[in-house]
Amino acid sequence: MKKIFLIIALTIAAIATNAQSCYWVALTDKAGTTFDPYSYFDSKAIERYKLNNADLYDITNYPLNANYVSQIDAIAIEEVGQSRWFNAVAVMATPDQIAAIEELPFVREVVPIGNNMQPASHKGTEGFETVESLSEGKNITDQLLRMRGDIFVEKGYNGTGIRIAVFDGGFHAVNTHQAFKHLRDNNQIVATWNFTNKTADVYDNHSHGTMVLSCIAGKMGDKLLGLATGATFLLAKTEVDPEPFKEEVWWAQAVEWADKNGADIINSSLGYTQDRHYTWQMDGRSYVSKAANLAARKGILVCNSAGNSGEDENWKIIGAPADADSILSVGGIQPSLFSYQHIGFSSYGPTADGRLKPNVCNFGYAEVADSKNDTATTFAAGTSFSSPLTTGFCACAMQAVRNEKPTAMQMKSLIEQSADLYPYYDYAFGYGVPQASFFTDWAKRNIEPAATFRFMQFGDYIVIYPNAQTNKKTFKRTTVINGVINSKENEDIIMFKIQDKNGLIKNYVNLGIEKMDPDKSCVAIPKGAIYGHTLVAHVNGYTDSVKLKGQDIIAFAEEDHTFDYHIIDTAGFIQENIFENGNRSLADNAVSNWGVGKKYTSEVYFQYGIHWFFPYTMRYSDAYNVGFRFIRNFRKWYGLGLGYEVTDKIFRYDPVTANCWDNTLAITDFTNVNKKRYFCYDVNLEFFQRIRLANTGKTKKGLHWDLGVYGGLHSNEYLVNYNENQNPNAALMQTNTYSEVEPSSNWNWGLTSRLVWNWIGVYGRYRMSQPSLDLPRLELGIQMSF
Repeated sequence: MKKIFLIIALTIAAIATNAQSCYWVALTDKAGTTFDPYSYFDSKAIERYKLNNADLYDITNYPLNANYVSQIDAIAIEEVGQSRWFNAVAVMATPDQIAAIEELPFVREVVPIGNNMQPASHKGTEGFETVESLSEGKNITDQLLRMRGDIFVEKGYNGTGIRIAVFDGGFHAVNTHQAFKHLRDNNQIVATWNFTNKTADVYDNHSHGTMVLSCIAGKMGDKLLGLATGATFLLAKTEVDPEPFKEEVWWAQAVEWADKNGADIINSSLGYTQDRHYTWQMDGRSYVSKAANLAARKGILVCNSAGNSGEDENWKIIGAPADADSILSVGGIQPSLFSYQHIGFSSYGPTADGRLKPNVCNFGYAEVADSKNDTATTFAAGTSFSSPLTTGFCACAMQAVRNEKPTAMQMKSLIEQSADLYPYYDYAFGYGVPQASFFTDWAKRNIEPAATFRFMQFGDYIVIYPNAQTNKKTFKRTTVINGVINSKENEDIIMFKIQDKNGLIKNYVNLGIEKMDPDKSCVAIPKGAIYGHTLVAHVNGYTDSVKLKGQDIIAFAEEDHTFDYHIIDTAGFIQENIFENGNRSLADNAVSNWGVGKKYTSEVYFQYGIHWFFPYTMRYSDAYNVGFRFIRNFRKWYGLGLGYEVTDKIFRYDPVTANCWDNTLAITDFTNVNKKRYFCYDVNLEFFQRIRLANTGKTKKGLHWDLGVYGGLHSNEYLVNYNENQNPNAALMQTNTYSEVEPSSNWNWGLTSRLVWNWIGVYGRYRMSQPSLDLPRLELGIQMSF
């Protein structure tokens, strides 16, 4: 037992001394470096730079100062990678090493890198299967028909001449699967790189990228899974499970690699959320989001999954780099060809600083290549697939407007304008699903849609009143949702929102109304809910807005401004024939600040330990500690905490050997002594720092290391058990056989450290204070925390 606890003590000491993390070390300059873009860049990259009026000689393209890097490498444990764009080198280092690196004169700042990048795929695929399809007998899937991808196919647009970089966790079986045979036969995969092991092999056993790539360019025989079957590809593996700290570095490096090798589009179905950030940090300022924006500045259109946190009460909103200003963030919808239903897991906008996200949306459930069977497809759910479906669309759209020579930012705007809700948007769908007809029929692009509704006054309400001759869609939609067949005929989709003067949406609603009729189905919104804001509505392709005017502004200034709505007929009676596809407010994005990985954390714990370096008169001891801790996290990896605990320690002495307690009590006859014990009862406060080393595990508490000081009130008692009939000294003992031989209390303080994996760990503490009896100072043990 003693050997085991000694090993534990040494482990704690080693980790406390050598705990290492990953850091970006930003440099002050690139003094003395030279750069030739024509030898560095692929010819397609130079072509793209010129098209986008980007500077080939921009300082961000210059290499790092080799002398600076070598000095940093001499101190750090490992160099993870370099970023030209940020003039930074990523290293693994201990706190002491980082302190030394910060003293170097050419180091501008050191930024810790947290973890963990996650694929935006959903855990399950149950409840999404579209059972009535318009693609049966055709060479195109519903997921492409929803974008009118059949128009691109008819016009011969397949992404030819466009180069797409795909970042993911691996591309298992892409080198063998039938869905990618055309890419292999035509040498359309022009480069690969595995950033996790610095080799060209990306075809390992991770299949997420395989499914993603099939949504961009997959083809099973004549059946298309993706639209960009004629594009060329750069495949980058940027994720591996055991290395969470390094994935941000690899992603940033992959963007620069894609830039160098001539990518026109980047698809990333990855994202950082609660394991790396807080929701209030989703404002486009993380390193990966800055890298995505810089890629756009250099002429690359970046498509990124919005994320799968829509149903996660700890997050809900988009992650990074989907929060980047200049990229297309893609949300997910249910797999229906006509209706708009947000797919539950798809993350919501806006960004933390109030910008519109997602930009567009697409199917969040798709037919993909089955990596377990080279001749089969399967189905998968997640915004991991809405993004690549959109990426394939973007490649065809770029090909279609090539003669117009739009920049990447102009192309982003065109994709948004092509979406079927534009100019309406909300935080579930963005501008809607992009449509191919926008890029193939330029003559109709600027034609205003026919008005399908008008706003009317109805007492204290503004009414969305459908026109008698609305060009509504008539269809039958049959979808299985959570195992229930759901058929709706003649359903009109009505969307409306309340937004402030800055465009920030306060409330937004998505309704499906059966057989919308101007005499029977009108949407009424209280004027009080609109006061000071704008009501914007969208019905069957037409968008309009209204504000309160004149006397209404005065009349409703003091009225209830609570948001509400009703479906009424012209007589004012409330109707029931509606399907609420979504009703959400900005307040619904709020998450608690309490919990694992949040701003505040609390825990209850129990510890059991033993003491070391006993006096010769002591046999062994037990320590029982119960307490509560509160932690304020300043970063995902670092926090400060306060603790309160009650302890009970028992020191058992040799029954036949005299000690100072026996001497104080004048006990000399030990013949009949059965047991002698010294009790300590402490009430302590603790102040500590917590460093989070890893965040894996079911509880997501992961591996963390605490280091702090404790202090409090110490009380003590000494117990001797005697045979009272034979021992004459029994009279010296109190009635309950306890005697106090010191003051009942004194101050106690010391140092403490813990290493905990999720809910179980080891701890050690060293007592700096000492009562008059020479007690052991070192305590080692195990801890359980909840």
